[in-house]
Amino acid sequence: MITIGLTGGIGSGKSTVGAMLKDLGAAFIDADKVGHRLLREDEALKAEIVRLFGEDIVNGNGQIDRRRLAGIVFSDPAALNRLNAVTHPLINRAVAAEVAQLRQDGYQVIVVEAPLLVEAGWAAESDTIWLTVAPAKVVLKRLVEKMGYTEAEAGARIASQTSNDERRRYAAEVIDTDTSLEELKIRVERLWRGL
Repeated sequence: MITIGLTGGIGSGKSTVGAMLKDLGAAFIDADKVGHRLLREDEALKAEIVRLFGEDIVNGNGQIDRRRLAGIVFSDPAALNRLNAVTHPLINRAVAAEVAQLRQDGYQVIVVEAPLLVEAGWAAESDTIWLTVAPAKVVLKRLVEKMGYTEAEAGARIASQTSNDERRRYAAEVIDTDTSLEELKIRVERLWRGL
């Protein structure tokens, strides 16, 4: 059994590569989605985040408005650090529990997609780390055209992240996603066979 830590900056193509790995038979965990679920369901976590960032981040349904929260933390590194200090340990525990269950269920390959794999200190939890990368102009275009961010929002998110040079220090494989989907699929399938 092997656990692949799939990481990369926002808009780098992680989800596309992750979907290809799922199609090849890997079990898949999206750490961001685990975090989103915890924000919805963990009342103690919600209360702590509201304490840290104020009632303005709560929407009409009593849930944390992730876009409002993002507007605060991605423009203030200290605020982002406070949020990560509260959320990362809980996400890490939840992901570890899911990995353990998937191993028990007999999956041979488990992919954990985590943009902050390195930053959160989760690199040691992976047997191998695959990094997705793309040129900055391509990432910016993806964020604006496909994800609906303004250029300012996209720029703030990109600026808040660890550089690809830093991430490369941990990566066993670097996957350039600035290519056709067919070429990317061939590359991913080759890496899969190499497992």
